[in-house]
Amino acid sequence: MHASIRRNEPLAAVPATGEVRIPLALYAVDELRGCADLVMSRAEAQAVFTELAEALGCVHQAPVQRSLEAVR
Repeated sequence: MHASIRRNEPLAAVPATGEVRIPLALYAVDELRGCADLVMSRAEAQAVFTELAEALGCVHQAPVQRSLEAVR
């Protein structure tokens, strides 16, 4: 099983709760099995984003906080 971001569906932030929602498509090999939103707090999303960026060797010009605030 694996998950991919659903195409043409934007990430969303809920200012009232601080949640970040990431629309995912769930697959078994290459067969779509369903859809779900990954819901995290802003702090959790920042930690995951930073960890992935570091693991991939990405260099960021702006702080992660600004990047997540841009998600609406």
